[in-house]
Amino acid sequence: MLLVLACASAPAFAADNGGPSTSQYSLGDQTMSINAGVFLPLFLLPSGVILMAGSPPHLTPGAVGSLSWAAYVAPQIRIGIDVAGNFTLSPNNNALLMLPFVGKASYIFSFYPFEVPITLGIGANIVKYPNLSTIDLLLRPGAGFYWIYNSSWSFGANLNYWFDMQFNTDPSKSRYGSFLEFSLSALYHF
Repeated sequence: MLLVLACASAPAFAADNGGPSTSQYSLGDQTMSINAGVFLPLFLLPSGVILMAGSPPHLTPGAVGSLSWAAYVAPQIRIGIDVAGNFTLSPNNNALLMLPFVGKASYIFSFYPFEVPITLGIGANIVKYPNLSTIDLLLRPGAGFYWIYNSSWSFGANLNYWFDMQFNTDPSKSRYGSFLEFSLSALYHF
């Protein structure tokens, strides 16, 4: 069993690199990723309602999935887009659905065979709740941790904070939602 584990982990230590901060990517290199995970409603502002509080809670934990594309503009900087979708349920089993389109920029800290991308995204979030549909502004800072399996594949996890801004012509009716995403990711480099 120990021999099998040692052989399986060999690719993580096989590559030679130039140091802990050297990137193996350059201008024009691209990535595609698929992500799936848990979506946690946190709170609403300005009311301060904690969304998972109460019995039953205002919203349940939900699921999130996304597809991402990015291109390197420098050895440690990439820009790209995400298309995601998520849902969570109310006590009446009504689904809160979100479909964001996000432009993002990432700075990649490389510690071969690991990478830590720090990301900031901004975009439009299409929100649907039974009889209400809006297009909101979404800010999405986040971080990830990836293991570089080989020159083509990396596997890891992401933690993203979603700040959804739902503006209204009457400022007293504007709402700001806070959500947390934890997702697993498969990242393809080409």
